[in-house]
Amino acid sequence: MTAGSTELEELLDAWFAGWTALRSYRTDFGTGYPAALRMDRSGDWEYFICNPEPAPFAMLAAQVVQSDRRALSVLGSDVHRYVRQAHEAGLGMLSVSEQMMMVRMETQDNQDAFLGDPDLDLQVRRIGGRRVASVCQARFAASIVQGTVTVASGKVAIYGDYAVFDQIETHAAHRRRGYGRALMQSLSARAKEFPVTTGLLLASTDGQRLYYKMGWRSISPVTVLVPRAKL
Repeated sequence: MTAGSTELEELLDAWFAGWTALRSYRTDFGTGYPAALRMDRSGDWEYFICNPEPAPFAMLAAQVVQSDRRALSVLGSDVHRYVRQAHEAGLGMLSVSEQMMMVRMETQDNQDAFLGDPDLDLQVRRIGGRRVASVCQARFAASIVQGTVTVASGKVAIYGDYAVFDQIETHAAHRRRGYGRALMQSLSARAKEFPVTTGLLLASTDGQRLYYKMGWRSISPVTVLVPRAKL
């Protein structure tokens, strides 16, 4: 299902705040819409918008076509319309495989996962400490380690009523053994030390399968548009 436009905008704003804080991205709101400078990926700006009307879409598209390293990510269900508008503005679709997902945090565990293997070690640390400036109340990084190998890792940021999860990854040789679920459980436990009500994340196709099993639901596809010269 897709959330209503106003609700979706509120969820995007909360997710964006947590996501950029976890990745230490520089942000900009000069267009009236959120943008992140993705120095670890493209080295340029990625813009975000929900259910865009033609005028704001055209305005952001004009920003994106200035560099073939820029991107526009659109939340909303009318993918065909976004792609049609993109073609008119010199953009093309790079991906529509990701989903914005949410969960009611009351349904999630509030204790660390039991790993059941003495060779595995769960490590959780607070990012930045209490006195480091951030829009978030707290940020945590967690990992499951076996010897010198990081089996799984991920992060969560606390932003108001929201827990924003990011970079949930499992080592290729250790997938489908429940480590991703265990990591999410431990991150949820840290998040629930705060008065959060809603979990948010941007999920890849592979990740979506895990999150659905954990009670998460999709609220919107994410259509990623880039200059046609990049395709």
